[in-house]
Amino acid sequence: METTFSSPAEAALQREAGVPGLRTPPADLDRVYELERVVAFVRDLGCQRVALQFPDQLLGDAGAVAARLEETTGSKMFILGDTAYGSCCVDVLGAEQAGAQALVHFGSACLSPPARQLPVTFVFGRRSVALELCAKAFETLNPDPTAPVVLLSEPACAHALESLATLLRPRYQDLLISSPALPLPVGSASPQPEPLERFGRYFPLVPGRCLEEYGAFYVGSCHDSPGPDLDPDLSRLLLGWPPGRPFFSCCPDTGQTQDESARAGRLRARRRYLVERARDAHVVGLLVGTLGVAQHREALAHLRKLTQAAGKRSYVLALGRPTPAKLANFPEMDVFVLLACPLGALVPQPSGGFFRPVLAPCELEAACNPSWPPPGLAPHLTHYAELLPGSPFHVPLPPPESELWDTPDVSLISGELRPPPSWKLPDDSECSAVIPRPQMELAESSPAASFLSSRSWQGLEPRLGQTPVTKAVSGRRGIAIAYEDEGSS
Repeated sequence: METTFSSPAEAALQREAGVPGLRTPPADLDRVYELERVVAFVRDLGCQRVALQFPDQLLGDAGAVAARLEETTGSKMFILGDTAYGSCCVDVLGAEQAGAQALVHFGSACLSPPARQLPVTFVFGRRSVALELCAKAFETLNPDPTAPVVLLSEPACAHALESLATLLRPRYQDLLISSPALPLPVGSASPQPEPLERFGRYFPLVPGRCLEEYGAFYVGSCHDSPGPDLDPDLSRLLLGWPPGRPFFSCCPDTGQTQDESARAGRLRARRRYLVERARDAHVVGLLVGTLGVAQHREALAHLRKLTQAAGKRSYVLALGRPTPAKLANFPEMDVFVLLACPLGALVPQPSGGFFRPVLAPCELEAACNPSWPPPGLAPHLTHYAELLPGSPFHVPLPPPESELWDTPDVSLISGELRPPPSWKLPDDSECSAVIPRPQMELAESSPAASFLSSRSWQGLEPRLGQTPVTKAVSGRRGIAIAYEDEGSS
């Protein structure tokens, strides 16, 4: 029964931790994992207990890296290989359980601020980049030297962007270089002026310029046999980039380029469909996907307030990593909303698919807030913190007397007219959710109750007051295969 709501224990025991054929040679460990920088990080802080977080594909090198760091620094290293949700998030909870004073995160990261303050350093890796091939591809796609273009990359290729820009700057006048938005050390002051932070990256814009004026040239995320599912980091950029600006990707190994406009259009169309499904929904399941990212409690309260204002019911579900088998236990839900980090909310769904769509918080905001989107360009927001008060993208709910709540709407999926949502104040003492039945009984009118009444089997009939009261009697004794009163037969 426990496998119905959680992953089976055998899956964790049978899963291979790292592929032996892909282990890094001992001579290359210092270069691949930047051990010199990690040693300097540990020595500067004077930490005696350090947690090392590896994704599954790098666990084959975890033992060798930990042994090398222990020998060099003299500190105790703990390997965190079983993150609670996703390997891209900093596992602060696991580090605290090990009593670690600092954490080193290896591999791709979403760079979301952790829920608790802990010194963290990131090692993305250093993927090789063919600079000449990428520069030639850039010049082919951008013949106009005055066109504004920003250089983007996956985290493992970020080290090569400055070298690539050096080859291009003699010809191109308006070239912008992005960099990973690494969290500042604890107690350090933020730089002045602060660069624009978006999509987990910094953009050092010149005063008077905006990011919506730039095209994009992305280095990375190209494979020999690309499938229909995109990398979550690239999907995040395609959804949030201005639709009217060009977006090209370049393979760092071969320099092969691809126009991502078509795939960006399909991603946006899919998100618009999910918004329509959320508007038609009556019952919403809020999936708590992560507990280690900052402001997850505030985001959960914000989503519950949204659903209440739109006249929908919401239920909070903490199931860990969502799977089709887990979510199939809640057929009453019309849609699910995954409260996770920016990359976790865009992870491709499994091949089997879910029986109900899984949305990001931005889709629920667009479906339940009639004031959304804000005036001007409204990018697709992948981080739930950008929807909360204090963010430049936050749009408050209109007041109850606003005409926006009374605007009729037609579903683009069913073609039916959606009734305007009824605004219910939290301190409303009147109960308008009770309706009389023909048998003069009272029942609560709710989407969950309506779903239960439509099912062919609704559970055992209670028959309250109709069963006579009797004294307790002794029942059968023994085990189910052979009770004592059954005899030897």
